[in-house]
Amino acid sequence: MIEKMRYVLMLLLVCFSGVALAASCISINDKDQRAYCYAKQSNSSCIAINNADLRAQCNAEKGKGSCLAINDKDQRAYCNARKSTSSCIAINNADLRAQCNAELKQSSCLGINDKDQRAYCYAKKGQGSCIAINNADLRARCNVERSK
Repeated sequence: MIEKMRYVLMLLLVCFSGVALAASCISINDKDQRAYCYAKQSNSSCIAINNADLRAQCNAEKGKGSCLAINDKDQRAYCNARKSTSSCIAINNADLRAQCNAELKQSSCLGINDKDQRAYCYAKKGQGSCIAINNADLRARCNVERSK
């Protein structure tokens, strides 16, 4: 119990410190997700991302590309919906569609079946904590986004 409290306190201190953004990206194990994290938090480019779809998504989000460059149909539809050029209805994947709808404030996060994605959704909406996310990379990404 004491160890858990220490861990929570440590997380809070890191989140509130000036180096929270950099420290959080470092803790992401997946190389592409880490590069995406760095690109999103700074003016650096998305070029270090090897995954073509994630790189295209990053460029689209930074205004340096189009969602059309994303090969995955669901991810492309998600990107377009987030850029307000379409709705979430074109997304076939139920969890991604539910996440999209929740982000656009059209529904709650309850429609997301994946436990970690649901916790991430609640945290992004300010209705929960990143601590509830079991996946370490997603939890680290959540902490970065929440500390902005």
